[in-house]
This record gives sequence, C-alpha cells and structure tokens, in this order.
Amino acid sequence: MMSNKWISGRLGRPYTIFALLLLLMTLAIWLYFWTGLASYEAGIPKNLMDHLVQSMEKEVLEEGSCVDVLVKYGKDIPGLSAQENGILLANLLRDKEVTYRKITGWNGSGDMAYHILADGEEAAIVTLLAKERGGVLGLALYKVDSLYGMQDLTVMAAPKVQVYAGDLLLTGEHLTDRDKVPEDLRGLADFPENEVEIPKYSIYTLEGLFWVPPIRGVDGARSTDGVYVAPNCAVVGLPLDAELMEDVEERAVTITHKYSHYMSDDLGWSGFKGYLVDTAPVYDRLRTLEVNWYTLHDSNRFENMQILDWIMYTDHLISLRMTYDYIIVGQGKVTTYDTDLTYYLALESDGKWRIAEMIVN
Repeated sequence: MMSNKWISGRLGRPYTIFALLLLLMTLAIWLYFWTGLASYEAGIPKNLMDHLVQSMEKEVLEEGSCVDVLVKYGKDIPGLSAQENGILLANLLRDKEVTYRKITGWNGSGDMAYHILADGEEAAIVTLLAKERGGVLGLALYKVDSLYGMQDLTVMAAPKVQVYAGDLLLTGEHLTDRDKVPEDLRGLADFPENEVEIPKYSIYTLEGLFWVPPIRGVDGARSTDGVYVAPNCAVVGLPLDAELMEDVEERAVTITHKYSHYMSDDLGWSGFKGYLVDTAPVYDRLRTLEVNWYTLHDSNRFENMQILDWIMYTDHLISLRMTYDYIIVGQGKVTTYDTDLTYYLALESDGKWRIAEMIVN
C-alpha cells in the first residue's frame, strides 16, 4: 500500500510546475509591458525633446560644441562636417535658455517637427519619425530623425567661376540648376522694352545651415566677393580689375550728382536723361526722395558717399550700390537726405556706362 507522502509528492509536482509556469508567464507579461511602456515613455515626443535639449546644453557647457548630437542626428550637408556644424550650433545656444516649440502644419520630412529655441529665437529644426505603430496598447513610438539649421542658401554664380561659401568650395554636389537669370536682374529681364543682354548663371544650393557664410568667387588669380541680393540669396559675378573699377566709380559718382541735382531741381530732365539707357524702366521711380520739385534752396552738398556691393555680371553689365547724404541748405534750415541707391550700369556702343535700371533701397 502506497504511503500518503508518496501520493502527496506525485500530486504536488504538477501544481509546482504549473505555479512555476504561471510565475514565468506573469514575469514575461510584466517584462513585456514594462519594456513596452519604458520604450513608449522614451518615445513620447516631449520626452525625446527634453532629453535632446538636455544633451545639447550639457555638451555646449562641457565641450563647447554639439558634435556628438550632430554625429548622431545631424542632417548630411555635403562639405560641412559635424565638427564644423557642432561649433556653429553651440555658438547659437551658448549662454542662452534652450527650449523647444512644436511646428504646426509641418509638411517636410518626418512625421512632426520642432524648433530649438535659444532665448526664444529659432536656432534649429528637429524632425521626429514614428518608428513603430501598433506596439504596446497600440501606442506610437517616435525617434529623432534629423537635426539641422534654419538657413537655406542659394548662390547664383557666373559660369566658370569657382564659388566658395566660407571655406567650402561649391561643387556638383551643390549645383541644382543652370542657365538662370540672377535674382536681382529678373525685373530688368522681364521689362518688355529692355535691350540690355541679360546673362544666365549657375545655381548652387545649401540647406539646413547654422549660419549664412560669406560668399566669394575665384577666376584664375582674381577673386570677387559675393553680394547678398536677398537675405538667403547671393550673386557671384566676374572679378573686376582695378582700372575698370576706377572708370566705373568715376562714372557712378557723376551719375549720382546728376540724379540728386535733378531731384532737387538744380538740373532738368534733359540734363539727366543722357545718363540713362534709352529703354531704361526707371522714369517712374526717379522722384522718390523727399525733395519737392521746386524746393527753394541756397546750396546743396554731398557727404559720406560710399560705393558698395559691386557685381560684374558681364563685361557690359555691372551693378553697384551708392550710399550718401544729400544735404539741402535753404529756407533757414539744413535738411539731410539719407540716400541708398542701386545702379545697374550697361556699357553702350559709344563706350559710356549708363543706367539700365535703378532701385531706391
């Protein structure tokens, strides 16, 4: 006859195994939910952004750069390394309160995006990507997809001129178009009566920059500075030689004097129109200074005259910017007109440079 102890042992063994299996299943389920919820917590956009901001602040403070963050998340910009961009980003964030703000209506890459703010100013863009849907409890998990700067740059350059953005030589990686009219010549090009030949330039594009670099062009041994004709659009023309610049400068000063005297009625239209190309679309824009047509005055003079932003589009089309103070003395007072003009000068068949277009800035 079997003992009670033996029977009890035989019956208790399945219960022990069952209990162990139940415990293991409970642990597995608990681990699943714990891991899933931990992953979800880490994948919540707010938590992702909090962690990213903390990482950037720590790296700026300890390393003086954001290299590690950009190595991990930085958007690839041909020719610009994470080391270079890390220093630039750190300069934007240093000694400032770093926060973030969601971008509403985002339609770029990624599923959502945030601005990184430095003292409330937009310094960078972060995009998030939904890496998993239908996970734990059907919750979506996110990851940081990319981190890049706010600045996009377009450079319009004369053919055969090597273009540099800072120290970066722009190459075929950055070339996005050819044979385009430069941004600031489009108004003249679209003018129906224009007879001045308009050049076509190559277009280079850089996106996601943390700064807007100086632009220059090199043609052999000569170089020229690029001119920003819009906040994020620079034009690089042909290098000018010193003799040509001297001739054009002298002509520009003469034109400036004639224009200002015309504006203050010290010179009639017939005395000024000889300095304009016959088809120039400028007449309606000429009288834009605050000088009355028949202002009585005793004298006038020019002060603080500067010539800036030279662009030689072709050997027969040059633009430059004139800034000066035009001072009118009369009627018991002295009035200073702070003047800022951009000339587009065309070389005509008689060897004279004349205004093809003029803009009052």
